[in-house]
Amino acid sequence: GNQDTYYGAGEKSHQLFLNCYIEGTTDFIFGEATVWFEKCTIQSKSNSYITAASTNQGKLFGFVFSQCEIKADAGITKVFLGRPWRKYAKTVFFKCNLGKQIVPEGWQEWNADVNEGTVLYAEFENTGPGSDTGKRVGWSKQLTSSEASTYRPEKVLGDWSLPFFKD
Repeated sequence: GNQDTYYGAGEKSHQLFLNCYIEGTTDFIFGEATVWFEKCTIQSKSNSYITAASTNQGKLFGFVFSQCEIKADAGITKVFLGRPWRKYAKTVFFKCNLGKQIVPEGWQEWNADVNEGTVLYAEFENTGPGSDTGKRVGWSKQLTSSEASTYRPEKVLGDWSLPFFKD
């Protein structure tokens, strides 16, 4: 795909992607649904933005990327993890391998710095050349171990039966 490859539609929707491949250009993963991406490969095809969450106010979770490979086509050198499509966007990259194409600041506010106080853009224990958080934007968050413990499939997705996540 290109721009808007995957639309996580449905304000009350909970969705799961397991071991999948998603590629695109600008905001190619977007929407208001609560979505768990587990061990997926996310491939950027241009210098741009991976996510554009539009999480509704009051929702605990938006997009969660767990143990994913964040890659890019050859020659791609400036990719942001995401930017908020709406005021309460939530996106977390959790134990992912971030390629060198991820810009040091990590996130962008989509020219609406008013969102900086209401969005949640967070990371936890990422690895790879794009995982250095030393120059991340000041309004992004590095989760503590205690905070990260709430990012479990059964908490994010609700009462689903998830046998493939058993320890």
